[in-house]
Amino acid sequence: MSPEEEINQLIDEVDATEEKAESEYEADSEMLVEVIEPRCYWCSKAQPEIKELLESKYQKRNQEEIEFFLSCTPEHESRAVKFLRFAEKFYFIYIAFMFVIPIILLTIAFIIYQHMFSIGFSIFISMGLGLTILPLLGNQLVKNIGLKKSILLGRIIGVILVIIGVILILTFGLAYFG
Repeated sequence: MSPEEEINQLIDEVDATEEKAESEYEADSEMLVEVIEPRCYWCSKAQPEIKELLESKYQKRNQEEIEFFLSCTPEHESRAVKFLRFAEKFYFIYIAFMFVIPIILLTIAFIIYQHMFSIGFSIFISMGLGLTILPLLGNQLVKNIGLKKSILLGRIIGVILVIIGVILILTFGLAYFG
């Protein structure tokens, strides 16, 4: 093959690659883009399902920032604000159950080596109680499924953690002491 033929072959390959890339780009640009519709913060119903969303405000205590959220009815607005105030008021309990108590329990477990399993497994109970009392699962989850469902999901996860902790303590406790 002469050098000119090799160059022409390479040019043809480059052209074919460019055409393929352009056709893929055109296909990608024609893909439908999902538009995120405004949703009710409490029940997560989208705009077309209800006539109009109300813009609601919430201001945390001792802060100047105002958070805005949408709600479909005044009842949902009041429920969301009521939960946000409850969560703000008892956030320290959540922190205690999720972080402080488990750290204390692990520290005690390392000091008292004999009953390490029961103290270690009580972390499940502590975290489960924290989620049951104050089911804070995260803003992204609340935006996706709504505050109402996220509270329910958090409480379900909390109860499951408590049950797992009790079962582990009982089974290992009976095996250890029995």
